[in-house]
Amino acid sequence: MKRNMQVVFINICAVFLSIGLVAMQPANATAASHEGVAMVKAIDLDKSIVKLAHSPIATLNWPAMTMNFKTKERTLLQGIKVGDVVTFTFIQANGDYVITHIQSDR
Repeated sequence: MKRNMQVVFINICAVFLSIGLVAMQPANATAASHEGVAMVKAIDLDKSIVKLAHSPIATLNWPAMTMNFKTKERTLLQGIKVGDVVTFTFIQANGDYVITHIQSDR
């Protein structure tokens, strides 16, 4: 009986340890990044959103389309203007597509 209690206790500790290790992982540790080329259609600095008409995104099997992207930081949009052709990198986070890098090709 005492041996069974020890085994149960060890197994419970192992489960809690595993849960703790998973919880300590950074939220974006598994977030895949994607790259694209696009033309800037609109910029909303107050909301840190940019509307891009992008070429196909092969890693997501997306066709060319126009859509809004959030930006990780508002400062990423400094120097970017409507009409610019840009190269950008983005991730999916909390149900949004978030640009982590953007650079004008001009």
